[in-house]
Amino acid sequence: MSSFRGGTLEKLSRISMAPLARMDRKNRILAYAYAGFFAAVLLIVAVVNLGHRVLPAAPAIRLKYKEASPYDPRKVALLIENRPSPHLIPLLLHFTAVIPNDWRVRFMGSDESVASVNSSLAIQDQVNIGKMDLTYIPSNMSVAGTEQISTFLTNLWVHETLLAPAEWLLVFQTDSMLCANSEQSLNDWLDYDYVGAPWSLKDKGGGNGGLSLRKVSSIIEVLKHQVRLPNSEPEDVWLSRRLSQRVGAKVANGTMENKFSGEMISSYSPMGYHLGGSGKVLHGGSWGTPEKRERIYAWCPEVKMILSMDGKYWLPGDCKANWKRTEEEEEFELIPF
Repeated sequence: MSSFRGGTLEKLSRISMAPLARMDRKNRILAYAYAGFFAAVLLIVAVVNLGHRVLPAAPAIRLKYKEASPYDPRKVALLIENRPSPHLIPLLLHFTAVIPNDWRVRFMGSDESVASVNSSLAIQDQVNIGKMDLTYIPSNMSVAGTEQISTFLTNLWVHETLLAPAEWLLVFQTDSMLCANSEQSLNDWLDYDYVGAPWSLKDKGGGNGGLSLRKVSSIIEVLKHQVRLPNSEPEDVWLSRRLSQRVGAKVANGTMENKFSGEMISSYSPMGYHLGGSGKVLHGGSWGTPEKRERIYAWCPEVKMILSMDGKYWLPGDCKANWKRTEEEEEFELIPF
């Protein structure tokens, strides 16, 4: 087979070269020159066509990255309120403005209170940018009274699931206020398991829960092993005592807490205030003299937003009844020293 192929190629070569063999030397040179010229032309044409060759278009790739939220979902300021109230909207907006930039506000309420809050365009703007959430109290739970609130805030499911992924929880009520003049930040207190308004400067830990900062993971550890009995201690007393007894617990003492929130004890420049009775109860230690009140108003003028500002308490004789705004309104109470 190989000899056949070799012979065939040799014959074809002799046939193709036969015309050149019959030419004289001059004509053979011309033939080679023409052949070289045409080969060069073909090469140039091939190169040009290759340069203008239309390649298939690359698929368009557009990467759309999800913008990182400026808010830390672990840091939540929580207000729970089932009653519609005229000052809920300004209170929520004030807290939204005063808390650190990476914190979010969560309002949890009834159908009526959520609808009332959501009627505000300013609130809607905060919801749209992700700074605030409006959510509902679960239908199988209630916050209609002190005992119900204590049950709610000592429930394991609430902390593990409903409030997830919160790790730091600023619980505030409608009679609490953060002061815009304060140079302190909530983030300064994140190392603590619990901080509230002190009941006494001698407290080793704990404080009123109406304006309190809580570490959720520490609370979960307590609730996994202990259950609060119905109609027993209020939730802030029950939780703070058990948090302070944990191994490695870090709770602020009364002196430190007095810088966090003022209530029963005079505090010159706390980060905030908690009153009592929806703003109708003032403790003499903080509010008992005109000088103390004037100092508070100068430091934290926004606290007037949550005060029961009815002047009838200060009026003599029968003037009180005429000054009362509604028949249902409770008496203003100033608790002595």
